[in-house]
Amino acid sequence: MRYTVLSALAIATLLFGCVSEKDASDVILLLDQSTYTVTEGDLVRFGIETWTINDRLDRLEISSYDRVNGKSELDTIHIGSARYVGEYLYRAPETETDSLVVELTFISYDNTSHSAQVHTYLNVINKDALLAESATSVLMYSPASGKPDGFSLHALQPVYASSADDADIDIYVPASSEPDRLSDEWKSKSGLKFVKMSGVDYSTITRDRLWALYSNAMKSDVVKNIGTGDVIMVGTDYAAAGIILVTGVFDEEGAGNDRYMFNVKML
Repeated sequence: MRYTVLSALAIATLLFGCVSEKDASDVILLLDQSTYTVTEGDLVRFGIETWTINDRLDRLEISSYDRVNGKSELDTIHIGSARYVGEYLYRAPETETDSLVVELTFISYDNTSHSAQVHTYLNVINKDALLAESATSVLMYSPASGKPDGFSLHALQPVYASSADDADIDIYVPASSEPDRLSDEWKSKSGLKFVKMSGVDYSTITRDRLWALYSNAMKSDVVKNIGTGDVIMVGTDYAAAGIILVTGVFDEEGAGNDRYMFNVKML
């Protein structure tokens, strides 16, 4: 699990290396945050683990701060034992701006008034905000060209489908039965699904619109008959990952410069 630890022990360890037991913090607080970017109104899960070397923990206070709503006292969990393990579900606030950064603060107190606190951040995205370009003018070549013939959505860059790890090959151009001809289809080695749908406006697509369109569409392991201007949604069996606009298809004489050019927006 990914833990955020802020305590006197953690800070001292970072600054000075080892610390003696007598310098250790009385209270330790660990968080496991399910995500750091979320759409407004969605839930974020915080796994919480905290303990004290003294008799018992007294309470856990949770608050938030952002530039629109100011500070909000979210919850106080009364404990009464030396260790507490639980979770807190936070619903992201609505925002009229494209995005809003929320700072969340968790403070654990024990019965001797010692405490430990964690500050963490959450980027809240307006569900109606337009998706920004993640990569533009990407070039993906025919495998017969000897140039990158695949694309990684994680790295947002072209890859060689023949030499990269399959998990990195989200999209690739398969070999054509005619070596000098550019294949008109794309496939995936990472399990990515494709949806080519007419009437989708790439320029004005929002997170919610993409999610709704993809969720209700028939997914495929291959997309065929790709042409300039096509809009292709990509994702898993259950969730959208992004959307692609094909801006050029170049099938020139020979195979050395046969390629696709496209733009990508990622959720």
